[in-house]
Amino acid sequence: MKEKIINIVLQQAELFLLDANEFYPFGTCVNKKDEIIPVGAYLGGDHPESQALIDLLEKDFKEGIETGNYKIAALAIDILIRKGNERYDGIEMRFFEPKGISKRVYEYTIKEHSVEFVEYEE
Repeated sequence: MKEKIINIVLQQAELFLLDANEFYPFGTCVNKKDEIIPVGAYLGGDHPESQALIDLLEKDFKEGIETGNYKIAALAIDILIRKGNERYDGIEMRFFEPKGISKRVYEYTIKEHSVEFVEYEE
């Protein structure tokens, strides 16, 4: 199920990146009926603070897992990856599951009509 949600989050991120070259934090969850639900947060205004969105989504996902409403949830965050003096665009995915929280990081490169994602090993 985790691989399926990863693919969905990467597809969503690709749409945002091709449209705007960036994205605000967003998420996706699988509820107890096995329905895949995209999740976003709105705090008002055109340029919300990313950390406030992250905090709100994390709270919702933790509560959803604790109450059994979600089987798994993934939070996607647009990040910069630093390797020595180099910087690369990346997406951090935080996974919320009954067994705990984990994460994966992917570097991405925006092409003309697609986005290339490569898992980053820290």
